[in-house]
Amino acid sequence: MKAVAYLRVSTEEQSLERQYDDIKKFAESKHLNLVEIFEDKISGSKTKTDERDGFIKMEKFINSNSSIKHILVLEISRLGRKNYDIQTVIEKYIQKGINIHIKDLGQSTLDENGQRDFKSDLIISMLGVMAANESRLLSDRIKSGKMARAKKNQVFGGKIIGYKKGENGTPIIDEEQAPMIKKIFELASQGLGMRNVSAMIETEFNKKIPIGTLSGIIRNSFHKGERRYNELVLEVPSIVTKELWQKANDSIDGRQKFGSRTKVNTNIIHGKINCGECGNVMHQKVIPQGRIDTFVCKNDDCRNAINRPWLFRMIRLAVEKHAQKTKDKQVREDYKLKITSNNALIKSNLNEIEKLNNRRIKARTMYIDEDDFSKDDFEKIRDEAVQGIEKIEKINNRLNEEVNSYENALNTDIEHFSQDLEIFKEEIKEIIHEVIIHKDEVHINIFGSRVYELYKPNSATLGWRAKRIAKGLPVKKEVLPLRHPIDDEDLEIMKNKELNNKD
Repeated sequence: MKAVAYLRVSTEEQSLERQYDDIKKFAESKHLNLVEIFEDKISGSKTKTDERDGFIKMEKFINSNSSIKHILVLEISRLGRKNYDIQTVIEKYIQKGINIHIKDLGQSTLDENGQRDFKSDLIISMLGVMAANESRLLSDRIKSGKMARAKKNQVFGGKIIGYKKGENGTPIIDEEQAPMIKKIFELASQGLGMRNVSAMIETEFNKKIPIGTLSGIIRNSFHKGERRYNELVLEVPSIVTKELWQKANDSIDGRQKFGSRTKVNTNIIHGKINCGECGNVMHQKVIPQGRIDTFVCKNDDCRNAINRPWLFRMIRLAVEKHAQKTKDKQVREDYKLKITSNNALIKSNLNEIEKLNNRRIKARTMYIDEDDFSKDDFEKIRDEAVQGIEKIEKINNRLNEEVNSYENALNTDIEHFSQDLEIFKEEIKEIIHEVIIHKDEVHINIFGSRVYELYKPNSATLGWRAKRIAKGLPVKKEVLPLRHPIDDEDLEIMKNKELNNKD
């Protein structure tokens, strides 16, 4: 009588050699002719039999060979770890009149007359439940063991960049990688994009890190000393401070926030502009078709209003005046950093161009010297290289333009705030305390302590200015028209003098 056998282990690393010997001896003891052995290296608890390649091949073999009436397995758990799956397999083959022999139970699913063996039914059902329960218990034991080791800061695979596994299985800082990790966080915290950071890291450390990996490094709390394992938060050696980690993450969040957004009629002083005549709030009224762009009082009877573009320009001049003394140095440092990062990116791109050129030259040599390298192969590689070089050169041209812009900016007055109104709104939210619109005056309150008093502009003058700008004609540069133009330093001198006189 002919038979087939089915063997299974849970992982690729496990060997089936012993099972081959045991199944052959089992076939001999049953006086069966073992014609084929099928195997799987896959978990029985995570898969059903109809999801295993070896088991599927066995079924096809049996279906195409009607003389096969016996299946041999060493243990019931080889069929599966789930009771329902085991019962389904056994029932299917009982219906086909095929006997399954299970060595460790000493049982077969059919008796000598080919009929259902009810004693075996009972035993197999009980063992199936036990197999499923054993699998669950094993899983629980593994999880429990991992959690116990995790509490000791073990269960560490050494796959976090910047760390390696210590002798006792706990994470320790990789001193070779740590300087690179610190540099990544420093660059990211200064507002550089991931492509620029990647280029600068490649230039300084000769290591190219994909943009996605860089983002993962910055987001990982491991580097600030917090290791998260399931619900546990464990303390590990930190490579960067928590402050630097947060600053780098805030920078990424900020770039994402303003990266792709529709900008429509942004109110940079939302909730901070009020009418000085009646005390009501003022809101924007922007109707491009009607050439209306103003702030108007909420009280219709008041009719107080102010030209919106002019007010925004005056607010920009006011905050720029205060920024000159505190932000110039930092802005210039940022420009220098951007020049350095762009130059690093350009250098990296030039290396890529060189590689593409070398690839094109190598393909031409192979086309000339090797018979099996066709003209089509050469032209494909050549065209890909040419297209790649053109694309990179365009990028480098743009980067060089940016470098020139930054270098020019270093030689001119610095613009401290963004022209993007949404970003500008965020930048000045802690600077602008309040804006009060009176009938003839505008008061811009900075930090709640310094008030700029401006005369309200003449609408005819503003209209004339707008028309000249639209026609591309020159206009006089606007300055902050302070009613009492006393410089901060002069004000400080006057204050000290007054205090000394009182003393």
